Amino acid sequence: MKLKKFLAICMTGLMLITSNITIMSSSIVMAEDTSSESETELETYTEGIFTYAYVDGGLALYSCDVGTLSVNLPDETNGRRIVAILDGAFYDCTKLEYVEMGKYVKTIGESAFQNCSSLKAIAIPDSVESIGRYAFASCTSLTELTLPKNLTEIPEGLCYGCYGLQSIEFPNKLKTIGSSAFYNCNLFDYAELPEGLESIGDYAFAFCYAITQAKMPSSVTSIGSASYYGCINITEFTVPKQIENLGTLTFLGCVNLAEYDVEEGNPTYTAQDGVLYKDNQETLYAYPCGKSDTSFTIPEGVVTVYDAAFFSAPNLKEINFPSTLKYIGAGAFEYCTELTQIDLPEGLEILYENAFADCTRLTQVNLPESLKGMGNYVFYACDSLKELTIPKNCKTIGDYAFGYTDGTETDENGNYIPVKISGFKKHGAVNITGILLIILGIIILVAIIMILIKLIRKTQMTAEEQEEIKQAEIKEEDEKYVKILEDLEKDEDK
Repeated sequence: MKLKKFLAICMTGLMLITSNITIMSSSIVMAEDTSSESETELETYTEGIFTYAYVDGGLALYSCDVGTLSVNLPDETNGRRIVAILDGAFYDCTKLEYVEMGKYVKTIGESAFQNCSSLKAIAIPDSVESIGRYAFASCTSLTELTLPKNLTEIPEGLCYGCYGLQSIEFPNKLKTIGSSAFYNCNLFDYAELPEGLESIGDYAFAFCYAITQAKMPSSVTSIGSASYYGCINITEFTVPKQIENLGTLTFLGCVNLAEYDVEEGNPTYTAQDGVLYKDNQETLYAYPCGKSDTSFTIPEGVVTVYDAAFFSAPNLKEINFPSTLKYIGAGAFEYCTELTQIDLPEGLEILYENAFADCTRLTQVNLPESLKGMGNYVFYACDSLKELTIPKNCKTIGDYAFGYTDGTETDENGNYIPVKISGFKKHGAVNITGILLIILGIIILVAIIMILIKLIRKTQMTAEEQEEIKQAEIKEEDEKYVKILEDLEKDEDK
């Protein structure tokens, strides 16, 4: 795959996911804020290159001289054990290359070693029971990491952006891997995940390009969204038997993934010919985009093609749809660049956003009369699609559904770009009939209100007021009668 296309696919995938780098950045700022709070609350003292703080159970390393190259943290000092490394203790120590901790350390704080870009090795004792978020984030020179045997949770962003990290050894007691824990790490030597692991967070191994397998223990019950996003060298994946909700877009951008399988006993998912289904095969959940087949027939009984199910399946030239199909999810066939013709079945009701976006060779699309609506960008950037007939029952058409523009703009030569839509009315056009009906309704409503006001006013009048009004109405009628008689006399005189 060309680099340009792959980058475009990655950008599209990022827009489909709720979790993003901005959220991660805000989390890092929060970690730094925690460190500044401790500065005002803890009593500290300096000894050599270290500053310590008094905490329950002993001392905590508060900070270190940023010019330090190597750290051998003592077990204790001044008769007190060093039991913790506080938030941001070594933050931005860009010259630090080696760290060995004392044997009594139990906790490592948030962002404790973040941005230590020269750090090559760190020895973590088995006494450590918890590590804070982003503790080793952006330690780009770190090549291997052995986690302590008593650690049960790998926190969010633990090694985020450690692109030099090639080897990781997981503890046997591990239960949870947090979101973005190993985002953009190489991990050539990818140790097998331990039995007993229960959950893997969003983006946990995203863009770990060197990972070739994603084998999981049967104990895993939860996998987050895009957890292996962009892992281009993974070729197969087996869904563990206890998984009931596989994360959204888990293997988005895994361009060489050629086969899905499901562990026996899984109540939700099934696999057929390497394609993943759920809900008793009513939902086609994921088609492996590395599959070499050029055509595919979606089985009868499938009601929904899930979001990004066929995202960037570059070999598919032909798709046959079942008569049972009702919904095609967001980005379901996006970047299927070899598709040239789509014949959607009668019974289909909704095309969600980006459903066929970036299908650059698509020249013909036949939409069924049953279609009720299309989301934003459904056929966006389908450069070869020149004409499309909208069914009369289709009441909703999303913004930029047919191209780079809303369907009315022209290029430098005056040509509409990129498609001419037969029967298309611009999204958000004024409905004159509807406006007239609304105005008429307002007039009738005002008249009814005026009548009600008069009736209510009348019931609240005293007898004297009612008599006065009655006499006024009689006088008004008399005046009208006299006027009529005068007009008649004038006519007779003429």
